[in-house]
Amino acid sequence: MYNPKREIYSKLCEINGIAVSQSSQNVFNSVPAVTYRIEGNAAEYYLENEIASQRIYCVIDIWTDESTTASTLLAQVEAKMRELKYRLNNALDVPSPEGALYHINATFVGLR
Repeated sequence: MYNPKREIYSKLCEINGIAVSQSSQNVFNSVPAVTYRIEGNAAEYYLENEIASQRIYCVIDIWTDESTTASTLLAQVEAKMRELKYRLNNALDVPSPEGALYHINATFVGLR
């Protein structure tokens, strides 16, 4: 079974100037920051009970002080994830109160 966490972490760390953490609680110490988690990892099997493929859902949250920085960072994240053969499935601006961090939530799907 393929476990994608290490590969995703390494690829996201290639983006200069961001903090990257694998966290379902979105914990980070500085911005801009990217947090990610595997939301699903579903396997398909051959008749012989061997794994034929896996559909992996990765959720990436982007946190910044400025909206334009968040959008720029989303483009960089999308390009890095595409290098790993993941496709952007959905991206949305998460509403937040005045003075809070800007937050983009993006879901990527990969087939292994």
